[in-house]
Amino acid sequence: MRKVIALLVMVMFLAMPALAGEKGKCNGSGEDCLTKMQAKYSDMAWLGVGYDTDAKGHWVVNKVYDRSPAQKAGFEKGDVLLAVNDVKYSKDNKKELKAVYATFEPGTTTTYWVKRDGEKVKIEATLGSVPKDLQKQWIAEHMDHSHPEFQMASK
Repeated sequence: MRKVIALLVMVMFLAMPALAGEKGKCNGSGEDCLTKMQAKYSDMAWLGVGYDTDAKGHWVVNKVYDRSPAQKAGFEKGDVLLAVNDVKYSKDNKKELKAVYATFEPGTTTTYWVKRDGEKVKIEATLGSVPKDLQKQWIAEHMDHSHPEFQMASK
């Protein structure tokens, strides 16, 4: 589950890998990290997919969240992410992906290309905001992982 959440965060959070939890430990205090994460997630654009990489390094959707922008747009489990706003998904293209994701905010309309059943499919989605319960879950997982002493003190 932690891997799925970390990968989901990376899809919409590539510009801030230090807060994703799995990429590295926060350098600040638990309180500073918590404050920054709450602010970032409250303004973050959200598609609502989880993904994993296959043996060839392709990004494959393994979850479409209920009532998410992705579900409304027609994403399906098994879709292979090819491009967003004409920027190709690939491990060699992370810099350009980070730049395009940095422009996203709730309400942004995005164009995705996916491979589905051997066909190239265009999907347009209007990004939303991360649901509060999911924000809390991501923050709690990060705090448990990177600031366990803070969690103990805040209970």
